[in-house]
Amino acid sequence: MNKYGFLFFLVSFLVAQELTPKEILTYVSSNPKPESSISEIRLEITRNQKKGKKKTRIREFTRYEKTYKSGKFISKSLARFNKPKIVKGTSFLSWVYKDGKTDQWFALPKIKKAKKVKAKDRSKSFLNTDFIYEDLENRSLDLDSLISLGSEYYEGSICQVIMAWPKDKSSYFARKIWVESQSWRIIKVEYYSSESDKEKTLYVSNFINKNGFSIAGKMVMEKENGDKTLMEVMSYKPDIGLQDEVFTENFLVNK
Repeated sequence: MNKYGFLFFLVSFLVAQELTPKEILTYVSSNPKPESSISEIRLEITRNQKKGKKKTRIREFTRYEKTYKSGKFISKSLARFNKPKIVKGTSFLSWVYKDGKTDQWFALPKIKKAKKVKAKDRSKSFLNTDFIYEDLENRSLDLDSLISLGSEYYEGSICQVIMAWPKDKSSYFARKIWVESQSWRIIKVEYYSSESDKEKTLYVSNFINKNGFSIAGKMVMEKENGDKTLMEVMSYKPDIGLQDEVFTENFLVNK
């Protein structure tokens, strides 16, 4: 690292030390986002079998997303599965509100009706992956009690580490969050079912930068029993000009 790189690193570190956990996560959420985007995503679901064997299933879906600068919504997104044939047409719709609320619906190809995800179903697996419906929500900062655990190195980067305890009903006792101090991106999250029991860990890497926007290119959710789900972005197209009608129950069911 040259002296200028070191100075930038030092300034970033010192600035991060002076921020509260809420301010740090506010910086994370303020990273620029396109008004709309389309991503092609590959899922690789790995399960442990008997005698140390593993079984892997592949899923592919297209994700449409739109963000809002005004009004009651933060964002809307739609995921539609393309492969394999057994899940083709399965779709998932999510509306994220500025008041912290999230509405979610899913539709199966054989049932021409959108079904809303109820509060009691938030802890269920999303299409047999290691992500649950709650993981797919965009939590408001006001829904968690936050404390700083200081800084530490992770994967060669200095990170700010934050503990988050939900104030409302949640599938988790707490989450431990690593935020990279230079980019203000979350690169690791541990999920706890109790104070001492870690349930799973999310690893975020391979960020894709395009047209001034950045998204995680690779996310791995790994459970303590060795089961894991890899979510990898195969292509990313920001500012694609999507209309609101794409993010409706009618489009979810009929397209």
